[in-house]
Amino acid sequence: MLPKEHRLSTTYEFNKTRRLGSKKRTSLFDIFYLDVKGYEGPSRVGIVVTTKYSKVAPVRNRVKRVFREAVRDNLEKISPGYWIVLHPSKLAEKKKYEEVNTEFIKALSEVPFTN
Repeated sequence: MLPKEHRLSTTYEFNKTRRLGSKKRTSLFDIFYLDVKGYEGPSRVGIVVTTKYSKVAPVRNRVKRVFREAVRDNLEKISPGYWIVLHPSKLAEKKKYEEVNTEFIKALSEVPFTN
């Protein structure tokens, strides 16, 4: 589980990140990231898996758990002051944690907010 100070929580934060942030697409997810001006706190991450992704709740919950764990394990690599939103793709449903984590690390190395 992500610590509370590292979670995006409001609709405003999610929408602002998607609308004003940059986007990077990988084979397993889309990542939106925003360097928030005037925000000095820790980096914050949100994961969006809607019923459009799957009508079956355990499937959506598993995907969220796998992505949360990958984010939690790599949180120290993300610079403070960034908001990040992840949208898993349908391919991520069948992937194991190791594959998701590897893809997430690769995506982190290609975006400007890593330490």
